[in-house]
Amino acid sequence: MKNSKLKLSGLPKAALFAALAGVVINAVLYYIGASAGIMDPNIGIPKPDGSVEAITVVPVIISSIVPVVVAALFLALLNRFTANPLRIFAIVAIILVLVTFANPFMGIPNVTIGMALWLNLMHVVVAGSVWYFFSKIPKQ
Repeated sequence: MKNSKLKLSGLPKAALFAALAGVVINAVLYYIGASAGIMDPNIGIPKPDGSVEAITVVPVIISSIVPVVVAALFLALLNRFTANPLRIFAIVAIILVLVTFANPFMGIPNVTIGMALWLNLMHVVVAGSVWYFFSKIPKQ
């Protein structure tokens, strides 16, 4: 099998661009969803005290950045320990994005189908931006 190691010097730039793309696109999607009534401010994440934290643009931004950072760290580990890190990364990423589709339905009480699907679209945006920019990292 051909060695497909990546030049990790390109990873920070790829991660930055993936995070920026995810943040910008998902912020736009959030505001479109909010203005269309898809993102209901009365539905949100339950807090330990029993209250509900509305899903605003701030958690959308954070949720667009954190997975990119985790993905970058994971890809760096794969690059160190495997011969074809991007291929393994792609397989794991596809599985994880499919698993995250359950999050809005299971983690947000009383979520509407429209809101859950809109949030899942945001998951796809982050996964797509990560894949796009990470796949542009030059090989060694």
